[in-house]
Amino acid sequence: MIKSLDLKNLDMQDIARRAVCPAGQHHGFREKLDEHGFVVLEPGGPDDPDLDGIMSELGEPVEYGFGTKLALQPQEGSDNLQFSTHGMPLHTDGLFNAGPAVRYIGMRCVAAPRAGGETLIASNAAFFAHAPVDLIEVLRGITIEYRNRIPGYYRNRPDGEHPRVAPVQDDPVTGRTRLVIGLTDPDDPMRTHDTTVVGRTAEESTELFDRIKAVLHRPSVLYAHTWQPGQVIVQDNRQVVHGRAAFPGQPRKLVRLSVA
Repeated sequence: MIKSLDLKNLDMQDIARRAVCPAGQHHGFREKLDEHGFVVLEPGGPDDPDLDGIMSELGEPVEYGFGTKLALQPQEGSDNLQFSTHGMPLHTDGLFNAGPAVRYIGMRCVAAPRAGGETLIASNAAFFAHAPVDLIEVLRGITIEYRNRIPGYYRNRPDGEHPRVAPVQDDPVTGRTRLVIGLTDPDDPMRTHDTTVVGRTAEESTELFDRIKAVLHRPSVLYAHTWQPGQVIVQDNRQVVHGRAAFPGQPRKLVRLSVA
């Protein structure tokens, strides 16, 4: 069981500083990952981070429509938000995939932009520590429906089956309450999915999602990681949600591998 957190003093900027493993000091990365929900492995030492080796210690690769490993970089003419320079809203991985649940997400930086393109990581624990009580109560009583807009990208579900997910769940392994969410920009034609709160109007759903987003983007909840080539970040998909800042007109390449 992962040890409990001091919620009263929880701040994502402090968490981010403690989640770094300097070059040559990667031996304790599992402890940091379990405690903080993510870890940053710095390159340049005798234990330079190898994505395949790191992730093989954590579980079995998750199979998507494209396979298990994905190069995240802009692709000219793509209508998939992941392969653009646009921002990616905060989300939990695995909402659409019909395969096993995602436990850990590993990403290695091959090329970093000069500005922008930060990976955004929000702590679930910090969210619950800083969110208004009435918002958490609302979240405990709703279900969110997700409609994927990228057919064939994820492992296929039966036609017409749209995932309905409770946004607040108690994880049986970590013992912690987790936020399971997939925010989206309804005005972005490249958005990966549409969302609605079951039993609420579109306007009511949008208002609630805006409240969730506002809390997730507080500095006490959100960390924006500026990439350097060779760095590896591993995230616990049960403890954090993640996204991406826009990086218009610049190169950026990450290699991602998720495990169950």
